[in-house]
Amino acid sequence: MKLNSHHLLLYIIFLSFLISACGTSRPITEGDFRESEVPIEEVVSSIPNYFNELNTLSGKGRALVSEPGNSDRVTIDFEANQKLSLLTIHNRIGIEGGQMLVDKDSILIYNRVDKEAQKISIYDGRMTSLNELASINILDLINFKVDASEVNAIFESNNSFQLRLNNGSRVFVNKEERWVEQVTQTRPGLAPYSKIIYENYGELERFILPRKITIFSADGDSRVVFLVRSLTVNPGNLELEISIPENIKIQRL
Repeated sequence: MKLNSHHLLLYIIFLSFLISACGTSRPITEGDFRESEVPIEEVVSSIPNYFNELNTLSGKGRALVSEPGNSDRVTIDFEANQKLSLLTIHNRIGIEGGQMLVDKDSILIYNRVDKEAQKISIYDGRMTSLNELASINILDLINFKVDASEVNAIFESNNSFQLRLNNGSRVFVNKEERWVEQVTQTRPGLAPYSKIIYENYGELERFILPRKITIFSADGDSRVVFLVRSLTVNPGNLELEISIPENIKIQRL
């Protein structure tokens, strides 16, 4: 399979965790939501937040890609700290097709097949319909965090809390387990995705993390389901860089 920069960008994004299967997500947002009397601080403080404990990650996963006119699956090796994410993409027969290095401002894409390198802004959503999704740091994606100061209202149904954030985002939290189950955007253009669904949580070295993450593009037309096959928390000696041959010029787009 020949991986062009469009597919590299698409495949990468979705990083996360440990065996599971791709299935239809349960309707978290359905039901009668009413204004809640539970204090915002109480709900937010109960959501797992590993900002000071989870500093690095590495692992392997399978990405199931679905976009208009195309569907595919690839394997992704990933490494990340709180500043950088490095993703290495392999095709169905295990051949490495390319790498992506993501920081807070840009994405460096190296296509080993076509021998091309590009550096683009994380906000340049027109490079590909899923360009925005690659801008999500793996640590932030895996452990979605909410600060009480960001919440302006809280609603609840029988099964979920709905946190309404100042920026228009809505975060759905499982009432019993206090896991983040879904994040949706109500204002176009404010985030590199329209919806993230978290499923199949499990414990690994006292960290409670999702085993399956589905991310929808900003326009809602494409999605990637990421299933984690292996995960290491707080590994040392990460090499978060791409070795690009000197004869390949990095195109800045």
